[in-house]
Order: sequence, then C-alpha cells, then structure tokens
Amino acid sequence: MSKAYVLFSCESGSDNYIVRNLKTIETVREAYGTFGIYDVIAKMESDSEDELQEIITKKIRRIPKIRATLTLMAYEKNILFGKGLSPDEKEILDRHSSQAYIAIHCNKTHENEVLLDLGEIPEVVEGDIVLGSFDIMCKVSAPTYNDISDVVTKKIRKIQNMKSTVTLNVIP
Repeated sequence: MSKAYVLFSCESGSDNYIVRNLKTIETVREAYGTFGIYDVIAKMESDSEDELQEIITKKIRRIPKIRATLTLMAYEKNILFGKGLSPDEKEILDRHSSQAYIAIHCNKTHENEVLLDLGEIPEVVEGDIVLGSFDIMCKVSAPTYNDISDVVTKKIRKIQNMKSTVTLNVIP
C-alpha cells in the first residue's frame, strides 16, 4: 500500500471548497482545512505509487484555487506504526477531539528511532517516515488544541534526534 500526504496552499477562503473536492477523489482517505503554514492537508492511499502520482498531477493539482502543493510520499518500508483504531474509534476521535498533523525534521539516519519514540506517546495515533521536505509525518489527537500544544512542546520536541516540527491543527 502506497501512502502520501499532500499539503496545500490555496486562495484565501477556499479551503472548504478544496476539501470538498478532495473528498470526491477515490484515493483521498482524509482531507482537512488546517491552521498553520499550509491551508489544507490530505492523506492519500493507493495500491501503487504511480497511481498516487498520476492522481496528484492530473486531478488534484487541477482543482481551481490551489496555489501550490507539497507532496510527502510515505516510505514504503516503514516500520509499522498506527494505533490500529477501529472505524468507530476513529469516528469518535474525529468528532470529539482536537487533531493535528505534525511534520517533523529529525537528524538524518535516525528516522526509525524517532518514529518508534513517537509510537510511545499515547496521543500520537499514527506516523510515517516520508520522503520530501520533511522526515516524518504524524497525527496527534487530544481533548483540546492546548493539549496538542503540550504534547508537541513537552513530549514530541523532547525526543532525542528531533530537530524541528511544524504543527498543522485540523479544522473540524
């Protein structure tokens, strides 16, 4: 299974329009507006990386009002990471908690160690080593955005070999 995270910069006020369009694409598993340096994030999955690249190039980048995209391909040989949530548990988290994606820069060659350490943090519900402008992408779920801030500053940024993070708070 191939996976990609696509970060979007879009025209002001168009994030809902873009999210609605993204959710009609069969390989898009999640799409959210965000607070942060990017306006929208989408998580995509497909049987092949080629299919993801084609959809990003021929469908997603042609959606009006998108100014720029940044694609982070998940490394296919990732150590398995995810809390294994059932669809019902995922729906409850989506509806009743604050969520954020954290893009991470870490010291080179230490991505697996950092990912394993992230897996020990209860609020980190999934994570992937990615290829692109960042090294790791993870998803955090907590009761409030203040709690997410605490997780990032007091737990994630304290992990050995961590260099920097970019937090994208999900707009519910």
